[in-house]
Amino acid sequence: MGAGYFYRCPKCGYSFGASTGVGFMFPMVYAETVQKAKKGELGKEIQDFFKEHEDGAINASMVILRCEDCGHLSSGMNLTMYVPNGKKPKKNEHGRWSVALPFEGADYVTGIELEEYYTEFAKYPHKCENCGGRMIPLHTKPVCPECNTPLEEELDLLWD
Repeated sequence: MGAGYFYRCPKCGYSFGASTGVGFMFPMVYAETVQKAKKGELGKEIQDFFKEHEDGAINASMVILRCEDCGHLSSGMNLTMYVPNGKKPKKNEHGRWSVALPFEGADYVTGIELEEYYTEFAKYPHKCENCGGRMIPLHTKPVCPECNTPLEEELDLLWD
């Protein structure tokens, strides 16, 4: 499942749009992202994580990110790293993903599986494109980076 959001600041007019989730392509996106991570294309931290934890997993969902220093908003893949908690399911437990894109036998870890079978190991070190500060995934309604006013949601759509 995926969602799209468009926000506007009622005070200064700043606007921001983002998509979250992944949708029907999740198994393929997950596998491609893990391969990029293992090749070092997503940075040394996540490459080293997979070298040290071959059975590790990541959160491959798109999220809204906010800079802790300047408040800049962007969207990107979460990429939090996880290690098994001892209750990891067998890889063949994945059934058909969807009618359109079944991905039967694909190697991926869903958000539900992360919660049940894994423990958070480390957050991915997202860097702000504006100031170089640390970006963190938002779990609350975003605030305007210009005037610190809560943004109003003008458009919300669901896809897949």
